[in-house]
Amino acid sequence: MKRMLAFVVALALLIAPAVASAQQAAPGAPVTQTGSTGLAATTCVTNVGTSSVAITLTIPAPGGANAVYIDYLTLAIASTAAVTGSATPQTWTSTNIAGTPQFPISGVVTTSATNVAFGANGSLAIPLKGQVGLGPTFISPTANTNFFGEGTVCFHIAP
Repeated sequence: MKRMLAFVVALALLIAPAVASAQQAAPGAPVTQTGSTGLAATTCVTNVGTSSVAITLTIPAPGGANAVYIDYLTLAIASTAAVTGSATPQTWTSTNIAGTPQFPISGVVTTSATNVAFGANGSLAIPLKGQVGLGPTFISPTANTNFFGEGTVCFHIAP
């Protein structure tokens, strides 16, 4: 009985590689990118303000039933050389994005420094989706003689 079981197991091991081959027998079709997400057509909008002027980053409306998907977002405020510091909260706001998210500046802005807003410091792991048919905007903190806004938004348009 043991010999018969050993023979069956040995026979199964001999046949198994032929049945369960991981190799493709013939070349398959080449892999192609369809471009359905539009990532290849990423566009960026950048604006750098001057002291006493609030800035707005405006993304054009996508048209039709499409939406804007934000892939990269950097929002910051910078101080002029004459500033000695401020503890006043500074926040970027947005429009045409569900929930109208805000992006607060962390820490104290000091002389000749740039502080990046929380959640808006570069590439986004998950794109931020604008409302269908509308172009999102990002508005820097209220104009202040001590600060100016700096922002870059890169996006693609898709359904």
